[in-house]
Amino acid sequence: MGFTMFENVTIIENEHKLSWIIKFIIMNNAGEREMFLTKRHESILEILKDNSDISIAEMSAQLQVSEMTVRRDLEALENENLLVRVRGGAKLIEEQPESDNSFLNRRFYNQAAVHQQEKKAIGKLAASLVHNDETILIDAGSTALELTKHLHGKRGVTAVVTTINIAEELEGREGVTTIITGGVFRSRTTTLMNPILNQMLKQIHADKVFIGVTAASITEGFTGNDFLESDIKRLLMQSGKEVYWLVDSSKINAVSSISITPIMKEHHIITDNKISPEVREQLEKKCRLWVAEGE
Repeated sequence: MGFTMFENVTIIENEHKLSWIIKFIIMNNAGEREMFLTKRHESILEILKDNSDISIAEMSAQLQVSEMTVRRDLEALENENLLVRVRGGAKLIEEQPESDNSFLNRRFYNQAAVHQQEKKAIGKLAASLVHNDETILIDAGSTALELTKHLHGKRGVTAVVTTINIAEELEGREGVTTIITGGVFRSRTTTLMNPILNQMLKQIHADKVFIGVTAASITEGFTGNDFLESDIKRLLMQSGKEVYWLVDSSKINAVSSISITPIMKEHHIITDNKISPEVREQLEKKCRLWVAEGE
């Protein structure tokens, strides 16, 4: 059956109208999604203000969205420096004191504020294990930074570091020579990613290596949440006689997304005294465990 010229014109006009209606609906829906997203983010901040210990599962039920959606929202809010994600949930960020504004990255400061006393105790114990005339490798992380803050009264120590903020902390430190690996600056963690780091680390034979990690599990070993930085941790492991993992108790019996290495007998784990007796006993069978008793 054929169409007349006028019928063809009518069809074309109707198609144009339909196209504009579809565009309007898409734009309207996008606007509504943005509005719902903003409201959901506001709701999350209010929920955390009322209950800082709420879990992702509980937020999911309260907001009537999936846990994956909540995780994406938390990541977006963390990128806006409104909260910091912790195991199973998130914490609101308190206003940063002006006097502590020496960090090159605010998000790093936010992470450092979580479990601060435990990290200080671990850092102090780790620093006490460094002897005069030793070469040490120091990984990225807020607990590793606490190690450097306590690294005083040493003589002839060479510290090879992969992050700007740790190098900044060691600047002018008597008895410590600091070597920065160099590379591409990653603002999220203040880490320097060096495409030739592999070759550089092969030339270093450190006495001790101190590595921070996202999570540690009896069954799954050490895990991280960043592919590039997990690779660096594997390289660091191979560049020293003794490997010390700096892990506060909140990260123990947790698993993150990227496998780094199993826990081995030759590994040392330094943690705080909030570790449970059962987990402590299990870890002591797997590796050399050091427990910091507090400041």
